[in-house]
Amino acid sequence: MALETRDPRLHDLVAPDAPIARVAGGLTFTEGPIWRGGALLFSDIPNKRIVRLRRLPEGPELTTYATGMSNGLTLDRQGRVLAAEHDGRRVTRVSDDGARSVLAERFQGKRLNSPNDIVVKSDGSIYFTDPPYAVRPVPPGTVRPAGWWTQPIEGKEQSFQGVYRITPDGALHLLVDDFALPNGLAFSPDESVLYVDDSALKHIRAFDVRPDGTVTGSRVLLDMASPDPGVPDGLKVDVHGNVFCTGPGGVWVCRADGTLLGRIVLPELPANLAWGEDGTALFFTARTSVYRMPTKTRGALLG
Repeated sequence: MALETRDPRLHDLVAPDAPIARVAGGLTFTEGPIWRGGALLFSDIPNKRIVRLRRLPEGPELTTYATGMSNGLTLDRQGRVLAAEHDGRRVTRVSDDGARSVLAERFQGKRLNSPNDIVVKSDGSIYFTDPPYAVRPVPPGTVRPAGWWTQPIEGKEQSFQGVYRITPDGALHLLVDDFALPNGLAFSPDESVLYVDDSALKHIRAFDVRPDGTVTGSRVLLDMASPDPGVPDGLKVDVHGNVFCTGPGGVWVCRADGTLLGRIVLPELPANLAWGEDGTALFFTARTSVYRMPTKTRGALLG
């Protein structure tokens, strides 16, 4: 691992010599990790399944938790798995027997684009991003043309790329409609701020969360423009409010005021990340592999 330090306070969160361990490999494109019940769940997108990774005394065990399409994963307040279905163009709840319940599939009578990432607030409401990647799919690793999302896309029914909220009673509400390609999202530890990154514009935006769950006060928290490969993608927050976001060249780490502390550079370009185990370990889904790194901090929420 290479720790690119911009601010020495990064070392309060990650030791300069923190080891990176490859805990799973031989995959094609991994995404959406979440820690649940002593195991890491993550999406194996090309193979249309959710994988469960457990560390047993005799070694790591990799099995299929559920089949079906997913990208971002999270847990609801009852500990059940929720999936942003990239190819399925919907948000579902996945039971332990693999059965799925549809939570959102259409907005104002039109199909969603392709839900990408998902997070749950303490009141049980569900927030998710909806870029159009799966409406016009490309083979993994393919570079899309600049501004592709601004052109007509066959099968795309929504005229925007939104951020949505599903209320505890199941109603779907649009929160923000001015993103280019909304992707990862996370709440600050006190849930007063919602962070959402934009893969096209390469930045993280912050919104103030109103008591009714809607958002206001949009501003750019961190500009992640870089010539390095990759775009802002998965996003998580620690208990101190520091933001960890996969992006160009690795994992970008900044404070709640937007001060960039540095980057964590992995052997492969990471797509997403999750807190796991006792809350101090970070797991990264990175193209063909999954990696683990110990930290000196703790996740605001597991997953």
